[in-house]
Amino acid sequence: MTREEQLVFCKKCKHQYLDFDRGILCKITRKEADFENECSYYVHDPSRTEVHKIKQAIRPNGKRAKWAEYLIWILLGIGFISLYSSYLQYDLLLKVQEGFPVSDHQLDMNDIREGIMGTLMLIAYIISVVTFIRWFRRAYFNLHSRTEKPLYDEGWAAGSWFVPILNLYRPYKIMEELDDRTTYLIQQRTGEEIKHSRAIIGTWWALWIIGGIVGKYVAKSGLKAETLEELMSSTQADMFGILFDVPLSLFAILVIRAISKKEQQLSDLEEKDSEKSEEGVPET
Repeated sequence: MTREEQLVFCKKCKHQYLDFDRGILCKITRKEADFENECSYYVHDPSRTEVHKIKQAIRPNGKRAKWAEYLIWILLGIGFISLYSSYLQYDLLLKVQEGFPVSDHQLDMNDIREGIMGTLMLIAYIISVVTFIRWFRRAYFNLHSRTEKPLYDEGWAAGSWFVPILNLYRPYKIMEELDDRTTYLIQQRTGEEIKHSRAIIGTWWALWIIGGIVGKYVAKSGLKAETLEELMSSTQADMFGILFDVPLSLFAILVIRAISKKEQQLSDLEEKDSEKSEEGVPET
């Protein structure tokens, strides 16, 4: 065994320690490596292996993925209820337009119902966004732990959503990088071809950008509505906005599932590698 091989061997042993003057020494013999083939004192330390270090750095993200998905489903459910509420408002406005008798009580109850639904939608949307970003940032943090030199700092997985101009493309680039690099790491370990999720990610992001434009139009039409005709147009726009959220939400769920599935597959492969490294002494 060469001097370099002995050094690598000792670095993986539980009995090694660092002496700043002499380098790596054995805690038992207090000497440098001097064996020819293998050391009788060797005890493998899994914490010294790269696989184990990666395993320790990775933070669980499965629950965050599930919660992000659950909140989107909840948001969708509230959205359908809100859609029905908007339909009832449009039907009421249509009766007013056509001259049917409508009481002040009906109008007041409609306003209360719409106010409650608007508040519920806003709360569900904020919570859904928070849970999605928490999952997204954790996924990018784990990628940082697994690979060298990702495109952006880990904090941008959260911050890029709130910076004007950057929020039009950087979250998409990070999501694409997550998919590409995780796929590559799986292929490295399995030797099998893994499908990329670029089409799903691209469709999701296109819907997100268009949805932002639709949302601004809906909000603007609601604020400007004063006449009966404007209120009816605003209600129709609100109904269209809710319907548009359906494909956007479904593709967001598909993205979460695609990325989290690969994350879990990679974690399982790393777990197997870690178990193998703990089973015995490395070859000399």
